Amino acid sequence: KVLCNGDLAERRRHQGGRIVYKLADEQVDMRVSIFVTVHGENIVIRILNKQTGVLPIEKLGMLPALLQRYKDYVLEVPTGVVLFTGPTGSGKTTSLYSSINYSNKPGVKIITAEDPVEYLVDGLVQCSIDPGAGRDFEKTLREIVRQDPNVIVVGEIRDKLTAGIAIEAALTGHKVFATFHTEDSIGSLIRLLDMDIETFLISSTVVCVVAQRLARCICPDCKTVTTPSAYEIRTLELNPEDAARHVFYRGAGCHKCNRTGYRGRVGLYELLMINSSIREMVLEKRSAHEIRRHALQAVNLYGLQEDGIAKALLGWTTLEQVIRHTPRVAEQRSLDAILAFAQQTA
Repeated sequence: KVLCNGDLAERRRHQGGRIVYKLADEQVDMRVSIFVTVHGENIVIRILNKQTGVLPIEKLGMLPALLQRYKDYVLEVPTGVVLFTGPTGSGKTTSLYSSINYSNKPGVKIITAEDPVEYLVDGLVQCSIDPGAGRDFEKTLREIVRQDPNVIVVGEIRDKLTAGIAIEAALTGHKVFATFHTEDSIGSLIRLLDMDIETFLISSTVVCVVAQRLARCICPDCKTVTTPSAYEIRTLELNPEDAARHVFYRGAGCHKCNRTGYRGRVGLYELLMINSSIREMVLEKRSAHEIRRHALQAVNLYGLQEDGIAKALLGWTTLEQVIRHTPRVAEQRSLDAILAFAQQTA
């Protein structure tokens, strides 16, 4: 509490803060959340190592065909809203910054409104939200539009007001990047509808929704072939005969991975490209299930679970991690189709 500038005597309300810790030549940023429970206070610390910096977009873990589609049809488009969605700790901010860094070119003015600024990037105009000083999201976003930006970055869409201003900015010809808390890509469109954002505004401004999770990578030093368990086949609704024909991997455990079998993490992605037919479905306020079923055919949508299975087939992660981190879906392609997409080159 002392280190994160919290109120030491206050035990009745939730608090938050941050600690900047220097270890040798490294600077570690720790986000502290103090939550009041019936048995006292519960404290969670999120550790961000700023020394790692912003990852190149090629290092995020997107499959080559998906990455090329993302570059061509999302990052190169000069206007519209791009949403990064997922739960806390799913790597949204890392993907957001990688995308911004890719767009950070001479002649492109990028302005951010974040709470707080997580990575300092050369060439960006970055603003940290401080309601106490009168810099809340509403006032900051309204002022950003007057700063003649090409790209606007909203740290997080939290309510109807923030969502409305972000969409208004896109309507005036700006590119807007923002993070959002929903389960998957279709859920973002439904949640915007629930926020009472006009359907025609959503359909005319949102160009792409990137849903993501983080899965642990198999340790390369103790990687070994494994057979999927009956539980994994049943839970992921795999065809047992197909599963028997393909090779899966796991980590046996060694001293380099502390006997866990895992080392490092990789992103699992679901990229929803908004085309004219999906815009029509949003205007008609169709259900999430209907939009997903249509997106599978219309824009070749590969879900989070399918992306996870693809990376398990490539030997990047395990089926156990896919089960643990991805939402269940009713319809899924065959293992042959998933592997074929995973092996496509850019």
